[in-house]
Amino acid sequence: MKKLLYFCFAGLIFNGSSALAQGNVDVEQILNAGKEDLNTYMGYYAEPAAKGFIYSMGSGWAQTAKPHGTLGFDLKFAVSGAAVPGQYETFTFDPSEYEKIRVKGANGPVQLPTLYGNPDATGSLEIYEGETLLAEADIPPGIDIPVKYVPAPLIQGAVGLPAGFEIIGRFIPKTTIEDTEVSQWGLGVKHDIKQYFEGINIIPVDFSVLVAYNSLDAKYHIDKAQGQVATMNVDTWTVQGLLSKKISILTVYGAIGYNSGSSDYNMLGTYEINGTSESLIDPVRLNYEAKGAMGTLGARLKFGPIFLNGDYTFQEFNTVNVGLGVSIR
Repeated sequence: MKKLLYFCFAGLIFNGSSALAQGNVDVEQILNAGKEDLNTYMGYYAEPAAKGFIYSMGSGWAQTAKPHGTLGFDLKFAVSGAAVPGQYETFTFDPSEYEKIRVKGANGPVQLPTLYGNPDATGSLEIYEGETLLAEADIPPGIDIPVKYVPAPLIQGAVGLPAGFEIIGRFIPKTTIEDTEVSQWGLGVKHDIKQYFEGINIIPVDFSVLVAYNSLDAKYHIDKAQGQVATMNVDTWTVQGLLSKKISILTVYGAIGYNSGSSDYNMLGTYEINGTSESLIDPVRLNYEAKGAMGTLGARLKFGPIFLNGDYTFQEFNTVNVGLGVSIR
């Protein structure tokens, strides 16, 4: 059950097994609070990871504004990391939002850690049925990591088409690692718009537009025999205007645009409530959305067919992206 929490609310496949083992999260006890309170609490607790995933997966689509020539191509591996803003390290626990959960010793709203909050947080949650104390659980702490980023790796390829078009694809086939399944796909189109404006061809820079969509699905089998599973789906859209300038082996690029996306986290199956004969069916269903303007600055170094690029995107969760790949034509 501890593994489940970190899968659902941080992204098991990207935060790694070491993160799963961190924190004394009494999930079994918190189930006593019931679906409504459980979803309210975990909704706040998971928010930075869920939104961070949207921003990190929506980045890294381009390292130049110039599309490939016909049948030119590139293939790269990249990693993005969305920085969690300070205001997402805690959330306000307001007792009026909960029917059963209370913070022990608190008489009003208090600040509690999110998943990316203080890993050394202390204190207890009390779960009541009326005036009867049903259970007590440690307040879920943040994960103990050196930097507060939400990472997302990607494998991406692109091929040039006639008339200044380029098709970009992302794909990870369904892959199983122990009890985890993950798959990803994405599709983007980049198009040279400089060709449509007479008189600006003499300007030694490239202009293009980019539209792209990305989807990731992941599943963690908590207990296959019992049909208990945690699922995650993240979908992102981006629309960008690109500008770049090539100087020898160096290409400097930038973008302005708009990113949007959604992420769903579900805990499905039947779960017995600790210390009772009762159970909860599909106890957690969370949905998040994130959207907003973005701006990117980056650079690419190309040595023959090999390139290395890095960029920084300014948005609600500022995002760093680094990539290594091969590019022809």
